[in-house]
Amino acid sequence: MRRTLLLSLLFTLLPVSGRAADAGSSSADFLKLGIGPRAIAMGEAQVGLADDVYSTYWNPAGMAQLRSQELGAVYTKYLESINEQYLAYAYPTQGKGTFGASLTYLSVGSIQGTDAQDTQTSSVDSNDLALGLSYSRYLHYDPRTGAGIAAGITGKVIRESLASVSGKAYAVDAGLLFTPGLAWGETLQGLKGGLAVKNLGTSLKFDQESFPLPRVLTAGASYTGHFLGEAMTVALDARQPNDSQRSIGVGMELLTLGIFAARVGYTSAGDLGNGLRVGAGLRFRTIQVDYAYAAQGDFGAVQRIGITFKFAPLERNNLVAAQTWYQRGVRSYKSRRYTQALVEFNKALELDPTHPQALEMMKKTYEKIRLLVPAE
Repeated sequence: MRRTLLLSLLFTLLPVSGRAADAGSSSADFLKLGIGPRAIAMGEAQVGLADDVYSTYWNPAGMAQLRSQELGAVYTKYLESINEQYLAYAYPTQGKGTFGASLTYLSVGSIQGTDAQDTQTSSVDSNDLALGLSYSRYLHYDPRTGAGIAAGITGKVIRESLASVSGKAYAVDAGLLFTPGLAWGETLQGLKGGLAVKNLGTSLKFDQESFPLPRVLTAGASYTGHFLGEAMTVALDARQPNDSQRSIGVGMELLTLGIFAARVGYTSAGDLGNGLRVGAGLRFRTIQVDYAYAAQGDFGAVQRIGITFKFAPLERNNLVAAQTWYQRGVRSYKSRRYTQALVEFNKALELDPTHPQALEMMKKTYEKIRLLVPAE
């Protein structure tokens, strides 16, 4: 049975086996397997989140959010001798955007060869590879409110090989990411929205046959806030592929004690089956270790392990924090809680002494307090 499933997987992933391209089908299906244990555990809903080095795969616009260099490595073990490795690196710069590189390598191992008479011959090896270079930057960014629109692009070289036969294709991924921040008050703080299109490019050609790439358009949204005092992130993606039906992915991450992350997600369509995904992670100052367990239909369960290195701890954005305290102070002022407003405006000025409105509002608050306190 396992041998039959293995051959079925090879038939799906390797168009070089000689099958003709069916209407609506595509090649290089390894590009649809998903990358990163965190993303997989959250139902592959990442286009509207994309806040780590794995955004090179999901939505390259997300790299603009990074404030430190990141290196990510993932190992995925499928059945029999099929395994996948992924390596990605992101390098943010001051004012010049963020640069990235990624490598995906899927090894199928040895396959029993046969000739035209169906006689067994020597074994052959098969593998798939994708090499990508990425770039992202903010088209607009307000450091005081954290509001911005980022754009990103990834250029890829894709290759599939079986024995001495190989095919090559070139493709582009592109994405946008919108963050409202505090531009419209605290109501939308924590929300993000994204749009990404993947695998736009040439067909994968073997001998005289060409096979289209698995293109997909995805829109997503995410929210990061707090639940019962713990940090929480929820995300939702809606996908329109060129070779299958529309699907959605939804996921949630709960970070407790600032170090342990629990994740759960669901996707209505995956390359190897839909269903529930779960996972967990440990976050340290500069290292993060993640694990995901995903049901893959008839292929059973697939486990992924990944590690991410952050070369410097993320720096706090004092301007955004100051704006948050300022807006809280404005609400307190309008509610006539002047003493509370005074504390909040003072905290805003401690974080951002040049805040344009906090000092003026502090003066107005002092005046209100003076009028309320009778003179001796």
